[in-house]
Amino acid sequence: ERRGPRDRFVPAALLVAFALAGAALGAGGRRDVDADCRLRLPEGARITIRGVLGANARPVLRDGRPRSPRVPVEILELREGRRLVRGCGGEVAVRMPRDAAPMRAGTEVVVRGAWARYPAPDGPTRWPRNPAYAGIVEAREVAVRAPPDLAAHPLLTLRGRSEAHLHHVFPRHGALADALLLGRREGLDRELTDRFAQSGLVHLLAISGGHVALIATALMLLGSMLRRGRREVTWSTLVLVAVYLAVIGAPASAVRSGIMVGLGLVGILLQRPSAMLPVVAASALAILAFQPTAVLDPGFQLSFAGVLGIMLLRWPMMRHVPDGWKKHPAARWTLESLVVSVAAFVATAPVTAYHFGQVAPVSIVANLPAVPLTSLALVGVVVSALVEPVVPPLGRMFADGTGLALDLLDAVARYAAAVPGGHRAVEPPQGWLWAAVAVVVLLALDAGAKMRSAVRWTVATGAACAAFVGLPAVAASTDAGALEIHFIDVGQGDAVAIRTPAGRWILVDAGPRDEGFDAGERRVLPFLRSRGAERVEALVLTHPHADHVGGAPAVLGALPVGRVIDPGLPAGTPWYLDALRAAEARRVPWSEAREGRTLALDGVVVEFLWPRPGSLDFVADANKISAVIRVRYRDFSALLTGDAGDEEEAAILARNPELRAQLLKAGHHGSRTSTSAALLDAVRPALVVVSAGRRNRYGHPAPETLRRLEARGIPVARTDREGTVSVRVPAGGGGWERMEP
Repeated sequence: ERRGPRDRFVPAALLVAFALAGAALGAGGRRDVDADCRLRLPEGARITIRGVLGANARPVLRDGRPRSPRVPVEILELREGRRLVRGCGGEVAVRMPRDAAPMRAGTEVVVRGAWARYPAPDGPTRWPRNPAYAGIVEAREVAVRAPPDLAAHPLLTLRGRSEAHLHHVFPRHGALADALLLGRREGLDRELTDRFAQSGLVHLLAISGGHVALIATALMLLGSMLRRGRREVTWSTLVLVAVYLAVIGAPASAVRSGIMVGLGLVGILLQRPSAMLPVVAASALAILAFQPTAVLDPGFQLSFAGVLGIMLLRWPMMRHVPDGWKKHPAARWTLESLVVSVAAFVATAPVTAYHFGQVAPVSIVANLPAVPLTSLALVGVVVSALVEPVVPPLGRMFADGTGLALDLLDAVARYAAAVPGGHRAVEPPQGWLWAAVAVVVLLALDAGAKMRSAVRWTVATGAACAAFVGLPAVAASTDAGALEIHFIDVGQGDAVAIRTPAGRWILVDAGPRDEGFDAGERRVLPFLRSRGAERVEALVLTHPHADHVGGAPAVLGALPVGRVIDPGLPAGTPWYLDALRAAEARRVPWSEAREGRTLALDGVVVEFLWPRPGSLDFVADANKISAVIRVRYRDFSALLTGDAGDEEEAAILARNPELRAQLLKAGHHGSRTSTSAALLDAVRPALVVVSAGRRNRYGHPAPETLRRLEARGIPVARTDREGTVSVRVPAGGGGWERMEP
């Protein structure tokens, strides 16, 4: 049948209409994000929030020590100083005071504290930033305005009661049960979260499509066991699933599954067959119609990528499995599970690499036991929670069995995380590369239109692989032989990443760590992974203070490190001891930083100028033995002074009168007792970099230091204002330049 112009016009018009509607919704979402008060609050602003707790606030254990809880608070009213901020809604994270009494979700509170902005992501982006990750309130006072009220805040109050009940039924596994059923991960131990992330099973700790589908199936089976009518059971299931999604906060992945389940059940009621791809498209359209910026959420992307990967890849893969392998039920189940796991991994790996800088191929095998265990545990959690109030002994028996399933799930994650090569840091894929590969595939398919299908797809796949390998190599060749020095924005601390001309990395310090923020995990590792770093040749720890060595354990645990170099001051600070333990666990060689020693790598010479042998005797202040290094590459030099003060600077100048360098890192974050006039006159830098946190409590950089720099006309780059500061020295030297962030 021939199609006329009218038949071709209608689909094209619909596509254009959808595109225009999407553009309008996206523009509106961008406008709403830009106007959100959470993105406009200045660093350090004194704010007062009247709001409602979104989760139970109880002290949590991290690394075996009690920590201040971090909880979400839904904003009812926000004041900056005495000024009421109009139109400020949504949710904000609050770090509760150490002495705050435990409170349940649904409690109306008044929070007074300071606003701490999260560092902006490295690299330029045109995407709007999610206001939920704009910052956190460091609360100094929290007052209860009203206890949880089911009438005033029904969903949050139900969430709080459910969370408290789960911790009562599962005293040992409460946090894990809470994560599986309610999606609350604040109370999880960091080591457990790391195990699940490294094994590729972290998706099991979030409310995903499988959770919702399993709960809906259980409700349908329960209704059938109670001999209720099909329509009654179906509509009851739809209502209960909707209430469940609302109580847990309606994450995008769970909403996607809820919509798909709902459409499937409605199709059954109407006796209408439904195709899966339109159902997935309808669920995406429904979510984006109400929240256009959800498309930027990693959970949204991973959820849809996973389900589409399974739908599109499962059947073609199973078709190529020999029929003899499918005859036995156990073999067929194993093959089906393996194929589904492979399909989900292939589809989600690019998203995981882009957002998190790592992939875990071991998850393909780990999912085989982990997914059934998660399903069993989730059913057990629900049954135990429902039965325990009615028949306590029976509920505790179910809880004990569920605890065994949770322990087995944790054991799977532990063994999978320990598999050599099971998880790997990767460079996040770049948009231009994916676009170029897509064009190559389409051109290859078009050119091979007359070939057999198998041959055509083989040619297209080979072209795609060649493009993936070849295009990045061509792009990287433009930087061959260049030295890069990056002063990473880690807040109030130091972390300097040096990339040699051959693409190898040296890291000087790793930023701070406290109970709520690990710069090594949150800033240094993502920075290194985004630039393709798979190994750190040398980790230099200038001195054992938390703002310099706090992030070192995260780096040592995630990337191979060739050597650790530090002054070796016998300091018992927990951050320094954690770094030493991490190095010992990985069997990383250790060397002492001493004047006169050098490290040469790919034409780059790292020369230690301080501390002097014997200077560690009777030192009360670790800053006085802070390692000072000079980085030389051809005719370029950079001087990194750590936290050394003016006395140490004078001692260095006495032994190194020729200390000329184009780049100088201000000592001790720009404090008034460092970066002295004598040092500036000797070094005569063309640029001084100050690594300091936004509105830090120390007042760094000090006005006296800034005046000394201004009097000499020396340009200043500050991480607290500009973010990460990067410098590039081209191959062969002959100048240097600031790199775009």
